[in-house]
Amino acid sequence: MGFSVLFSNIVNFGLYGIAIAWLVTPVVIIFMWYFGTRVLKMDNNKPFVITIASATSVCGTSAAIATAAASNAKKNDLSLAVSISIIFTIIMMVLEPVIIRATGLGELMGGALIGGTVDSTGAVTVAGTALGKLGQTTAVLVKSIQNIMIGFIAFAVAVFFTTRVENDGKHKASASEIWTRLPKFILGFFAASLIASFIVQPLLGKSVVGSVNKLLDQYKNWAFVLAFTSIGLSTNFREIREEISGGKPLVLYVVGQIFNIVLTFAVVYIALSGKYFPLPAIAL
Repeated sequence: MGFSVLFSNIVNFGLYGIAIAWLVTPVVIIFMWYFGTRVLKMDNNKPFVITIASATSVCGTSAAIATAAASNAKKNDLSLAVSISIIFTIIMMVLEPVIIRATGLGELMGGALIGGTVDSTGAVTVAGTALGKLGQTTAVLVKSIQNIMIGFIAFAVAVFFTTRVENDGKHKASASEIWTRLPKFILGFFAASLIASFIVQPLLGKSVVGSVNKLLDQYKNWAFVLAFTSIGLSTNFREIREEISGGKPLVLYVVGQIFNIVLTFAVVYIALSGKYFPLPAIAL
């Protein structure tokens, strides 16, 4: 996955992509954290709150796995977060392009909205394609830029939970504790991204990177299948049913996703409506 996240995407979309993908994401996470812990009173399961918040605001399953490891979430919490994210991703992948077309939002703004709100990268591509070539390109650009935040968010969550949430005040959290919490695959993600962005693409060209990504996508999909299978084998659905019986996990996700959509739309409108800033030239 890291090999497909190219830093040239940031250059191509400039401050527009950064505003849409990087400004909205932390705001949504903070909102969902306070809504879950203060309003819904889910203090007894803070790892789940931060896991579902990250899944909602970044890229679904990948962010959920990274954040669950960083916050030391239970396996059932991760399973529940992934399940909710996948179900609503499918719904949004189908409905969001229809609503965008019906409202006449256009491919540029519609694609950016999809990229910033639909959880899964694959679903973003499908939904963006429904709008057209510009919609697909814009959606993938925004999601790719947003995906870069996975590592930073996982690190921030590891530090926050180690030093604040789980710290009893009797001892200071050590660097080794934070390192243990940090999901190590994030390092591989960044390494692959840097290699693709600054070594492979400059030497061999963007087309070669695209060909490599098509090949890697097959292995990535199988890796996700194995990961989901492993999660399923270790999941206790009786415990999940008990956790979701009060409805709070669903309320947290739905309210958080609505806030995410509204805030993303506001930033997209300011950045890409043409009323406040010149429109970016995106190569198709």
